Amino acid sequence: MQPQAQPQPQGLIVETGNGASVLQLPATTLEQIRHIAADPGASTLRLPPASELPTGARESDFDLCYVCKHCKVAFPSAAPLQTHQARSCYAGREAARGVIRVVQPALECRTCPGERFRTSADFRRHADTELHLRNLAPPPPPPVPEPLSHEMEDVVNQITLLAARAAQDTSPKDPNVTFCAPGPRFPQPGELSIASAGH
Repeated sequence: MQPQAQPQPQGLIVETGNGASVLQLPATTLEQIRHIAADPGASTLRLPPASELPTGARESDFDLCYVCKHCKVAFPSAAPLQTHQARSCYAGREAARGVIRVVQPALECRTCPGERFRTSADFRRHADTELHLRNLAPPPPPPVPEPLSHEMEDVVNQITLLAARAAQDTSPKDPNVTFCAPGPRFPQPGELSIASAGH
C-alpha cells in the first residue's frame, strides 16, 4: 500500500527578509493572481471581506502583500519587492516591471482612532477592552456653577457701582468747557449778612 501524498498548502511564498513563509489563500484567489500576472504594469487585487461588518467598525484597506508578476513571490511591502525586481526578475528592464498589490479589507474601529483589525474576531476582542469601552462612554457633563449667595451678589453689585463711579471721575475733561465755581459757603467779614426771620 502506497502512502497518499499530503495535499500541499495553497498559498503565496512571502519573502519576509528573515526567510520565506507561505501565505494561505483560497485557490480562487491564487488563480486570480496567476491570471492578473499576465497583464503588464501594476494591478490591485482586493480580497473579499471575510465576514459582515461588525457594529462600530468600518472597512479600511490593508496592504496584505506585493507580488512580483514574473516569479509570483510576494513581499510584505513595496520596497523589498522593488529591490528584488531590480536585482533579478526585471534587472535592466525596470520600465517593464509588473506588480500585484494584494489588498485585504481590514476593520477600523470608529471609536478608537488608528485601531485596525484583520478579522471580526480581533475587532470583537478589541470591543470588549477597557480602552474601547472608555472611549465609547459619553463625556461627563460640565459641572454646573453654584449660584452666588445674596451676600456675594451684593458685594459684586457694590464693586460694579464703585468701578462705574471711578470711571466717571477719571473721564477726560474738555478744557474748553468752564463751569461756574461755587462761592464760599459762609459770608466773608464785611459782607452783608442775610437778615434773620426773627427767631
